[in-house]
Amino acid sequence: MPQMCVSILCRVRRALSLAIIFALLGTRAAHALIIGEIEVVSREGEPLLAYVSVSPSSPDEKITAACVSLANVGIVPGQNGSELSTARLELEGNKNVDQRIKISTVAPISAHALTLQLKAHCVPHGLTIREFNFGLKPVANTLLPQAESFSASTEKGSMNFLQKPDITGSVRAGYFSSSRKLDGKNDLGTGSLWLKGTQNIGEDVTLVAQGWIRNDDIFGANGDSKKLQEGYIKFSSGNVDYRIGRQIIVWGRADRLNPTDNLTPRNFTLLTPEEDDQRIGSLAAKATYHSHENSLTGIWLPGMDPHVFPVTTTPGVFFTQHIPRTNRIALKFDRSGGDVDWSASYYNGSDLTPDIAIGAITPSGANLIFDHNRIRVLGMDAATVIGRYGLRAEAAYTWTVNTGANDFLVKKPFLYMVMGGDRTFFDYLNINFQYYLRHVTNYSDPQAIADPLLRFAAIQTSALWNQFSRSQHGVSVRASNKWLNETLEGEIAAVASFGRSNYFIRPKLVYAFTDNVKGSLGLDIYRGESSTFFGRLRDNSLLFAEMKYGF
Repeated sequence: MPQMCVSILCRVRRALSLAIIFALLGTRAAHALIIGEIEVVSREGEPLLAYVSVSPSSPDEKITAACVSLANVGIVPGQNGSELSTARLELEGNKNVDQRIKISTVAPISAHALTLQLKAHCVPHGLTIREFNFGLKPVANTLLPQAESFSASTEKGSMNFLQKPDITGSVRAGYFSSSRKLDGKNDLGTGSLWLKGTQNIGEDVTLVAQGWIRNDDIFGANGDSKKLQEGYIKFSSGNVDYRIGRQIIVWGRADRLNPTDNLTPRNFTLLTPEEDDQRIGSLAAKATYHSHENSLTGIWLPGMDPHVFPVTTTPGVFFTQHIPRTNRIALKFDRSGGDVDWSASYYNGSDLTPDIAIGAITPSGANLIFDHNRIRVLGMDAATVIGRYGLRAEAAYTWTVNTGANDFLVKKPFLYMVMGGDRTFFDYLNINFQYYLRHVTNYSDPQAIADPLLRFAAIQTSALWNQFSRSQHGVSVRASNKWLNETLEGEIAAVASFGRSNYFIRPKLVYAFTDNVKGSLGLDIYRGESSTFFGRLRDNSLLFAEMKYGF
């Protein structure tokens, strides 16, 4: 590696130079966040079926179904609005193009005129509301309305069944100054193909599959890998939505620090600028019952895939992993669409992050076993908007199989909570601030253990789970802005713990050359003592740059 690229300072200089080049090469503006026009498919006397197009403010911005709701739903004055009380919203399409919200009801709509207010209440730049006033077309054949409705539905279902699948994806090429595996590898070139396919079968049945093929060391011999992130079927029956197959399930309303997000794993070693790209789907059966603004979700997960995380190579120590093949279950009650959105959840199953047990000790070394013990998690979250402020809170208490203060190899039961909010200043400057607390039950100091091997394992487990201290306080801060007609986005995110000080900082720039081509540039900086959560990742500090073509 050339001397000029050794220091972080030189990497920062190079990053700033590339950022200037990105700014000078811009050709087209990215879209602003827009709730588009409504397309009404159904007629008077039929269940409502309508679509509203949504354009994110940048290729990176993500809108989820949980962010969108109907506010002040009703019929034009003088009409009965009860038919819309069970209206369901579903987000369809790719996050970059052709994204739309499907609005549907089970009961027929008897009115000829409707008023709907669509509310996007957890997008990055504040509350967005658009009101639609529209009339429903009368049934063309007044003598045989049911027969015509059945015929139209059959024809539409046949067309959906025969239509070509919707294929989207991206091609990416990048540079990372270090791997994320704590293996000492530097200056890695990456190349990847990401694909997502969606196939509609009839009116309410959809097949979804997405995954990637990549090489995280295009100049090496062993960098090839592939992964099916998701592959599932989803369908509806009455007020119940079903999803069966490998799927990514994300829980929590706080910003990136989510105590209740414990169902599907991440690959923390994956070389990608986007945190959400590290998510991995798990095989699951999910059913959600909708009633007015409430929903109840039940999830069954047979078996598990654990988190993939970096482990420091230590001479004389080798690791093996024990993954239990046991059932996991989860329940969640969610209320969305009112002044305060909130949920309560429960999880009972194997822990995605392992404890460390001591295995065989031989003259050649010691075997440490990654054990995924059973945990139970009770969680709650809430979010609301007051003026230009978005406020969020999330908390979870985790019960483990730890037997007491002297059990050092199984993580202790703990409380994890996050609270904070964000506000957008001027047009695009968004500031997000959160406070977090971890409190450990049955705490005991791992450094006080006399046995050196047991002390080593206990310290590793404590660092991995942020349990080195009885109570740990910290903050997360994220600031983002846009320039150059929204083609250049900048963000700096940081998480810092008090007491045993350790922190993580990520500055990042994203430039949209066109609507399909963008470049990302940033730094990951980890600092702290080796026994702290971020300190143990110090060697994963890196510079990254990536070009991405989306289609």
